[in-house]
Amino acid sequence: MSQISDQIKDKIDIVDLVKEYIPELKKAGVSWKARCPFHQEKTASFIVSPEKQIWHCFGCHKGGDAFGFIKEAEGVEFVDAMRLLAKRAGITLSRQNPKEESERTRLLDILRATAAWYHQALLRAKSAEHARGYLAERMVNEEARDAWQIGFAPDAWEGVSAYLASRGFRPQEIERAGISSRNDRGSVYDRFRNRLMFPISDAHGTIVGFTGRKLADDDLGGKYINTPETPLYHKSSVLYGLSKAKQAIRSADLAIVVEGNMDCVSSHQAGVSNVVAASGTALTGEQVRLLKRYTKNVALAFDPDAAGQEALMRGLAIAWEEELTIQVIALPGDADPDDVIRADPKQWKALIEARSDFMDWLFASTKARHDITTANGKKQASKLLLNWIRRLPDMVEQTHYLQQLASLVSVDEAVLRSIIVKISRPERARSKAEDSQSAPAQNVQDKMATRLLALVLATDHTVPIPTDWLPHEYYERLYKRLVALYDSGAYQTGSQLLNGLEAPLEPLGRAVVLLADEIRSSMEFEDRRKEINGLVLRLKQTYLRKHLDQLRLSIREAEQRKDETAVQEYVTQWQRLNQELHRSK
Repeated sequence: MSQISDQIKDKIDIVDLVKEYIPELKKAGVSWKARCPFHQEKTASFIVSPEKQIWHCFGCHKGGDAFGFIKEAEGVEFVDAMRLLAKRAGITLSRQNPKEESERTRLLDILRATAAWYHQALLRAKSAEHARGYLAERMVNEEARDAWQIGFAPDAWEGVSAYLASRGFRPQEIERAGISSRNDRGSVYDRFRNRLMFPISDAHGTIVGFTGRKLADDDLGGKYINTPETPLYHKSSVLYGLSKAKQAIRSADLAIVVEGNMDCVSSHQAGVSNVVAASGTALTGEQVRLLKRYTKNVALAFDPDAAGQEALMRGLAIAWEEELTIQVIALPGDADPDDVIRADPKQWKALIEARSDFMDWLFASTKARHDITTANGKKQASKLLLNWIRRLPDMVEQTHYLQQLASLVSVDEAVLRSIIVKISRPERARSKAEDSQSAPAQNVQDKMATRLLALVLATDHTVPIPTDWLPHEYYERLYKRLVALYDSGAYQTGSQLLNGLEAPLEPLGRAVVLLADEIRSSMEFEDRRKEINGLVLRLKQTYLRKHLDQLRLSIREAEQRKDETAVQEYVTQWQRLNQELHRSK
């Protein structure tokens, strides 16, 4: 296993890998830097080292190698991270003994087999004639049908479940994968029946669930049914078609988001491939962060009906919070993208080209929805528009739209600006409170000790440091390891410091090694030596102040006990340490 993982890491550049998830990753000296994707922060503290092929966040202290990044970014176990990275590296993994396979692997096998079975049912089953007719009516050609592996779930209680059981899968596994359900009597039956089936894949093309579309109006259930939440499928964190669209999104530097699966399939068939579907819901934070891996520009094309427009507004709010550039594709009448494409694919492309910046679209749609000749209409329009204008970070842009709103509702700009101040004040207070809780903070002593060890590593220069001066035992253990490596001449770049490092010390070790790289590239040798001496002195002073405080407390307690001997002993110690503190200054 270790040999295979090393082969995989040799073929993968961690900077290229991380940039797929964090496009804003930028070069900073010898390393690369960005805001951490795993916690909220305003200042970039996420570092990637191309030399050492590791990453570390100085804010939340997460980090590791390529496998650690994929585990954290995709929420998978090591075995599944290896599978994903092996595919990327072009390395074939030998199949494991079923007893040793992870639950996730078994569920993935169930979903792959299910998708293939549904697809063959669509192609061959006599009962699928109406499903084939539906696709023909929607003008889905054979190439698109097969590329998207569209299938059909027959109107049978135990169709695919029986097939999967014959392949050796247990009923509990089939149910856990979301393919079957269990009734009140404990009997298992197929979850999807008499439905057109769309396999849903993650960003890597791995099937994680299904959407089933009703084919008969009198069938039970909603028009669309999705796989329930499972260990693999989380509706809020997948986008239909992303694995097929991501390269086109990168190339166009634009992601187009539609509501329905058929809208997405039709668009790809028409040659517009930078399209994904939110599967009938508003965009979620997880989905928006998925898109941010590939572009910061998003255009939304949701149905003009009330539900579609409500989903559009919720999606816009989420995308706005993630600092994406947002545009809106206005659809004609009651048409959805699939209607437009079937009528004239060129019109779909023209609508995309004519997309509006979000604020311009919002003004136009607000004016159409509210009677701004009335006081109530002005009030409602202003409330809606000010809620968005106040979020604009650029003051010139904000002033532009404030002036536009003032003209629209015939209200003085100063009045509108005072309203913005009023509604923004509690929001800023809430944001400040959230920021303070977003990541564990290092205290000053920890930061000094981390930098001191990094300086020592970067300078090939050890200094005697009493371990009592260090914040806690992790620093002491890492310092002793560093001194041992230095005495043996075993380290040059710092990588050896991480080899075989015990798990509790790994975050601190990564931080020290990456900080040492930065120091080595940005500071002269003598400057490093001077800072080392300065930090040693500051750690000593911190240690002395801490013990002086403890002695004050001990003196007070001894006085309360009326123990004169103890009082005199503590006072003598306090005077000695206080003199030492003043000498150190």
